[in-house]
Amino acid sequence: MIQTRWSWQKLLISAVILFGLLFGTSFVSRAILFSGHSETAIYLRAVVRFTYAFIAGGIAYYGLGGNRLLKSVPPLNLFLKIMITTIGMLLILLLLVSGFPYRLLAMVHSNLFIANTLVALSAGVLEEFTCRGLLLSAFAQAFERNKYRYTWAAVVSGGCFGLLHLFNLLAGQALMTTLQQAIYAFVLGILFVAIRLTTNSLVWVIIIHFFIDWQPTISSQVMTGSGSPWGAFFIIWTPVLLIGLAFMIGFDKNIRWHSGLSFL
Repeated sequence: MIQTRWSWQKLLISAVILFGLLFGTSFVSRAILFSGHSETAIYLRAVVRFTYAFIAGGIAYYGLGGNRLLKSVPPLNLFLKIMITTIGMLLILLLLVSGFPYRLLAMVHSNLFIANTLVALSAGVLEEFTCRGLLLSAFAQAFERNKYRYTWAAVVSGGCFGLLHLFNLLAGQALMTTLQQAIYAFVLGILFVAIRLTTNSLVWVIIIHFFIDWQPTISSQVMTGSGSPWGAFFIIWTPVLLIGLAFMIGFDKNIRWHSGLSFL
C-alpha cells in the first residue's frame, strides 16, 4: 500500500511545477539578474540555483513523506545481487572513463571550485528528489495494478529525466550532443532507480549524481563537442540499458514473493 503524503497526481504536478520554476529561475538569473561570464555573475547564479534546489528538495521531501521509498526492503535474490553489483561497477567505470581523477585535480585548482560544487550538488539534490523521488513514486502508484509496476515506473521516470536534458538545446548545446546526453540520462535514470530501490534511500543516488556532474565547467558552460559516433554510442549504452532493465524486471518478480511492502 502506497503511503506517500500526497497522491500520485499531486506528486506528478509538483514535479512539473518544480522543474518549471527551475527553468524560470535559471533564465531570470542568467539572462536578467546576473548575465555575463564574470566570476561574480557565475557565483551568484550558482548560489541562486543551489538555494532553489534545496527549497525544492524540501518540498519534495515533505510530499514524499520522507527519504525512504519502501517500508521495508525485500531481500534480494542471487540474481539481483549480481545485477546491482554489476550496476555499481558500471557506475564506477563511468566515473573513471569520464576522467574523474583528472577532473578532481582540475577542480581543486579551479577559480570556480565553490560555484562548480554548488551547481553539481544542486543538480543532484533537485533532479533526484524530483525524478527518483516525486516522479518515481507517482508512476509507481499509477502502475500499481501492473505486475511490472516498478519497471514501468523506472522507464517512465527515466524517460522524463532524459527529456529534461533536451532543454540544453536552448543554452546553445549542439543537437547531436544533446540527443546523446538525453539518451544516456534515460539509461542512467534506470540504474539510479535500481540503486534507489536497493538502498531504500535518495542519499546514494544524490551522491553519485553529484560526482558525475562535478566538473570544472559545469557552472560556466554547457557540454562542448559534437558527440560520439552513433554506432559506438549504442554499442556502449545498449548493454547498460539491458542490465538496468534486467534488474528492474527481476525486482518486480522478486517483490511479488514478499508481502507487506508499501511506500512511505
